[in-house]
This record gives sequence, structure tokens and C-alpha cells, in this order.
Amino acid sequence: MGAQRLRLVAPSGDRVTVGLPAAAPVSHVVAGVRFVGGSYGTGFQIGPRGYHDFACMHVAPADTRERLVVHGREVVVAEARDGQSSVATLLGTYHELMTVYAGPAPHRDRVRALFGSLRIEDHVDGMTVVPRAETLLDPMNEHLVVVVRDHGSLSIPAPRQAAALLPRHAGARTKHGEVWKSGYAGKSFVLGCPAGVAEVHLADTAAKTELERLDWLDDLDVAWDRR
Repeated sequence: MGAQRLRLVAPSGDRVTVGLPAAAPVSHVVAGVRFVGGSYGTGFQIGPRGYHDFACMHVAPADTRERLVVHGREVVVAEARDGQSSVATLLGTYHELMTVYAGPAPHRDRVRALFGSLRIEDHVDGMTVVPRAETLLDPMNEHLVVVVRDHGSLSIPAPRQAAALLPRHAGARTKHGEVWKSGYAGKSFVLGCPAGVAEVHLADTAAKTELERLDWLDDLDVAWDRR
């Protein structure tokens, strides 16, 4: 079976390579990052173009309340129809950067200040999001999620968060590392490779057999670039 290698850019700008069977098509890739400073914290999700519209249509039905420009890019603010949440999304050329608020849509000045506090660069292989130095914000965590149709998904934490996921005992050998059954309900595993870790959640569909999904898991490889 042939292999494919995804070379992805995390929000921090660090790079990770994901190896997986070529016969398993990747549906989409998303990323997340959270910044903290003092008592303040905020999280963002990065998805492909259309991410905002999909969330407002299928995840939490929402209507547009505001449009503004930050860093020369459009930011769209939408409020859920039940009034319990709202989202603000910066639209890049290749990706979209979204944050979620509790309750009704915030004032545009609050949204502009939040996105204005970030240095954002958008490229084909990923969007980087870094706080400006004067904000005194630091990244708390980041991760990437790779979804593979009919097989499952990989949630890949940054190296400094990955160590907490690894059990102390030896796991079952895979082609590129070790694997442990996760404590989560369902078909979830922790995959440990020499240069990366992933939480793997197997899909529950009739499109593939359990053996086919386990064979897919056995072929996975995750490696962060070493600096």
C-alpha cells in the first residue's frame, strides 16, 4: 500500500509531518491554539475557507451581525439564533481564524481589539497566529486535527503538551511507534512515535471494517520538525 505525507504548519509556525496510507483520503485539517496572560485567556480555531459558514449553518445556526476589516482582512461576526453564543472569524486567503464568545455578539471594538492583538500570516500549508509582543500573551497550547474519511481522526498536540498523554507502560508496537488504548469511551487510542504523539479516534461507520481501520492506525506516523 502506498503512503502519503502531509506537511502541515501549526499556529505557532512549527511544522509537523503526518504519514498515512495513500488510499485513505483526508477530508480536512483544522487547528486550534489558546493564548493566556494574567487572568485573560482566549482560544481560536483555524479551518479551511468556508469554515465559518459551515459552523453557522450546521454546528450552531447563526446569523451575521457585523462585518469589519482588521489587518486588511474581513472579519465576520455572527450570533447564534438561540442567543447563547456568537463567533467572530477572520477570513484569510486560504484559511479562516475563528473565536467563540458566550452570549450575544460582542461590540465591534472588542472584536477589532482581539484580532488586532495578533500577527497573522496565511499560506497554503497553514495559518500562523502569534500574539504581538506588547500584549504579554503567551501560547498555552496548540494542536492540529486531521480527519480521514471512513477511517477516523488524529488530534496532534504540540510536543510540550504531548508528554502528558503517554502512559508509563509499554504499548503495542506499530510500524512507526507504539499504541495504547485510550481511557475515552469508544474506539480511541494514543499513538506514540519517535517525534510526535496523536490521539486517534477510529470512525464508526460501515464503510470500512474494524480490521481495515486498525491496519490504517498501524501505518500512521507523526513527526514534529526538530529545531
